[in-house]
Amino acid sequence: MPTPQISFVVPVHNAGGYLPASLASLRWQTHTDWEAVCVDDGSTDGSTDVIERFAHADRRFRLIRQSQAGLVSALNTGLRHARGPWIARMDGDDIALPDRLEKQLAFVRQNPRCVGLGGAVKLVDPDGRPIGEGVYPTDHRTIEQNLLDARGETIAHPTLLARRDAIESAGRYRHEYETVQDADLLLRLSLLGELANLSDEVLLYRQHPKNYCRVHYATIQEEMRRLIEQAHSERGTSPSDKVLSRLQRPARQTSLVGKWARKAARNGYLSTAFKLTADLVRDAPLSPHTGRVVAEVGIRSAVAIGWGRFGKPTSTPDWRRWDCPEQRAVTSGAA
Repeated sequence: MPTPQISFVVPVHNAGGYLPASLASLRWQTHTDWEAVCVDDGSTDGSTDVIERFAHADRRFRLIRQSQAGLVSALNTGLRHARGPWIARMDGDDIALPDRLEKQLAFVRQNPRCVGLGGAVKLVDPDGRPIGEGVYPTDHRTIEQNLLDARGETIAHPTLLARRDAIESAGRYRHEYETVQDADLLLRLSLLGELANLSDEVLLYRQHPKNYCRVHYATIQEEMRRLIEQAHSERGTSPSDKVLSRLQRPARQTSLVGKWARKAARNGYLSTAFKLTADLVRDAPLSPHTGRVVAEVGIRSAVAIGWGRFGKPTSTPDWRRWDCPEQRAVTSGAA
């Protein structure tokens, strides 16, 4: 097979019912010269079967199996098997918008100093309903400074398109920063060239109640502190006391569903806000937190209606048209 221009690296561990739509969103890309290296990290929920049927129907998909070893191991396995000069990150529960690769490739061709490029995202709840927009800085200086300050406004990892040679020069992903591998790689890439983000949306970024950051909060804080200290040392600087203090704060014990409901109402996605609020009332009807969320969603929704400020859902094709059912031996769009 010819060497593809772009290699998607897709680590998968029990992606469940989200995986078919996620892989289908790669098939609808307007830029078609790609491969998808899907690394199954010991899944037990049928994810392997989903990848197999895509690989059978479309030769651009490749299944790599390994015993469960974690995200960094799966990412590095994918990099070892990737053949393209550009690496595109993708997770098994997100949806790539159809022109993601086309727009990103056009940008890096016009900006040869760029070694890593992300883009804006639409935040969606577990059922795919819009919550709000994730917009990130577009210039290298702000992205790097936010990385050094341990702030979240950098590059959303599943949107990353990076030069493969730069990733190799940086040393790939490192196991000592398992929970903050994205920030670790971006900090090392920022020493080799420029980072940037498109202002256009390129991905539907799915949020989950069992948020990884919350489950592993203490480990993330500790690894991020070590990473920030190391990154500053490499640059001959020191992190501020404010940054180090922020990395020692305990996790806030608030409901993610409530947080999403408030955010959806603030951004004018009222249907999502009402549905999430109803879920919260059903699950914790007597909680004071639920009462506060209900009141805040009501106020924010009234303001949105009064000002006519409604969110704009992102339109995508019907992923079922791009699925690879088992009975299909050959499909259009195969490499």
